[in-house]
Amino acid sequence: MGLSLAAAELIAPILGATAYGIHLVTFGIAMQRLLTTESGRLKHRAEVRWIMVVVACVLLINATLDLVVAIITLVQAFVLYTGPGGAEQIFLHGDSWQAMTKSFCVPFQSLVGDTILIYRCWFLWDRSWLVIALPLLIWLANTATFIRFLILLAQATQGLIISSAVQPWVRGFWAMTITINVMTTFMIVARIWMVDRQNKRLGIDADEPRSTLGYAMRNIVESGMIYTAVSLFMLIAVNLKSTLSYPASGLEIHSVGITFNLIIIRASRIARSPQNTTVSLRFTQARSATAGREGTEVFAHSHIDKESPFTTTQA
Repeated sequence: MGLSLAAAELIAPILGATAYGIHLVTFGIAMQRLLTTESGRLKHRAEVRWIMVVVACVLLINATLDLVVAIITLVQAFVLYTGPGGAEQIFLHGDSWQAMTKSFCVPFQSLVGDTILIYRCWFLWDRSWLVIALPLLIWLANTATFIRFLILLAQATQGLIISSAVQPWVRGFWAMTITINVMTTFMIVARIWMVDRQNKRLGIDADEPRSTLGYAMRNIVESGMIYTAVSLFMLIAVNLKSTLSYPASGLEIHSVGITFNLIIIRASRIARSPQNTTVSLRFTQARSATAGREGTEVFAHSHIDKESPFTTTQA
């Protein structure tokens, strides 16, 4: 017997609240890494990587909105509503602003996460538009799918993401989301691996069992696996027309922010480690290498340039 709609809608905010706690904690640590130096002082405005700060804040605000609306819906369904059909009647015919807001927040969160993945890929590949052409086209198609999904949902008599009218669009959205994530993560890791090989030829980190860039690759892969696994769970639930898609969405919206924050936290920890030595290598000038601890990149642990959006420290 499948999970009832009311039970699924009840479980989703519970899982979401648990994930939100993790999201909130990782956000606080990431902000501390982005806004303060190793000594604990606040960074000057020019030292702060504002792109990372803004994205982290947008992800948290959007996730907070989704959780608040979900709780409001639960209160309305299980506490305030006393009419026929019980709580399930609210989930089937709830206020349109609640259904539309929740249906907006989760895909929007994924689109923001995919955007930053594509941007990182573009930056690390020397701002090459050719490299990101396919992921960018898929992202544009995914955005159009998202808009179409919202239009159909607004016209539906029952606001169910597993309804026959909207399901093909939801299925397509998550399939493209997973594709973008896998493609960009692979290209980012491939780029860092290429630089790591160049470092080895230059004798940098030659005596270490695992180079700084090796830790960066593991960080990216492990963080990306969290996001991909939850997105895959969402896609499977939608394909099966299962109410498990509601708990999956409660996890999905926070997995984006958590993985984004984890990349910053874990990379910054390596950058600030007293045992860590610099791998300061320009991607655009592979023969130029220098040493020093400050200036280590949050994302690639290598000096890219002064305007890099991936740094937490600056020389």
